[in-house]
Amino acid sequence: MLIDDASHWWESDSRTRTTEHQRNLTWNQFKKALMGKYFPQSLKDQKEAEFLQLMQGNMPLGEYERKFERLSRYAPHMVNTELTKTKRFELGLRQEIKGIMAAQQYTTYAEALRWAHAIFTGLGLEEKILPSYEVSKKREWNELYAENGNGQNKKANNRSGSSKLNEVIPPCPKYSRTHRDECLYGKCVLSMR
Repeated sequence: MLIDDASHWWESDSRTRTTEHQRNLTWNQFKKALMGKYFPQSLKDQKEAEFLQLMQGNMPLGEYERKFERLSRYAPHMVNTELTKTKRFELGLRQEIKGIMAAQQYTTYAEALRWAHAIFTGLGLEEKILPSYEVSKKREWNELYAENGNGQNKKANNRSGSSKLNEVIPPCPKYSRTHRDECLYGKCVLSMR
């Protein structure tokens, strides 16, 4: 059952169809209409491009696997056989894993996953990747959500060098937030008046 906007859209769309047409509507026709409305081609293309550029990098293997599975549905022509799916998965793996897997003989995607997990664990990459991946995720989160008050100051500190990391910056007497440079509070920053 459709809810909210989708329900309103379908009711409106149904009113434009004859009773005969509504009765003969197939699931595929309904799905096509729904996808056309809520999942336009531009978004499909964007997700397909994201899939084609997907690389493991510092992601834990399980995270890469989940992203691969989630994004692969947007490029079904790239993963339409076991072999093409397996090769595409292998292509995005870290070089250390990919190099070892090239020497293995596997025929299914499930086998390739087992090999990749075994190699990932055997090389001790979980201990190496997980901490740096979590730090990068925290940094990403902090940069997105630290746009107020002291969060901005922390970002500036991190960029300005390790010697200034422990430096305490007193709050501005004009508005109680911290900053390094001349206070621009109340000044026109466009003309610097």
